[in-house]
Amino acid sequence: MTHRPALLAPLALLAAALPAMAQEAPAPATPAAKEARIPFPSMIRDFRADGRDAIYLRAGRQWYRGTFFAPCIELPWAWRIGFRPSGGVGGIDRFASIIVPREGECRLASLVRIDGKPPERAKKPAKPKG
Repeated sequence: MTHRPALLAPLALLAAALPAMAQEAPAPATPAAKEARIPFPSMIRDFRADGRDAIYLRAGRQWYRGTFFAPCIELPWAWRIGFRPSGGVGGIDRFASIIVPREGECRLASLVRIDGKPPERAKKPAKPKG
């Protein structure tokens, strides 16, 4: 019966640690951003590309950030875009698509409201001359 003390030692350590673990509260989860909707595509007055993975849209004074299901390769060089509204409702939301010249549709995976303006790294290219 020499094996019992070897088994009891780890159990004693665990029993001593349980009260301390029970007192630690789990870290609160950060709330997920609420999905937004722009009622009419004609409300969009400006956009900024954030690389190939995200776009910022301005409707009135409010900015929104959209992310794509897959990279939108030509977006950083597009100086104009179009929209394919979500089916049935006609607005721009996470079910809509951005139409980019030379690429076609880039489907949105998410569209959320942001506070303030887009970050400086999000830019719109200069219009081509001519």
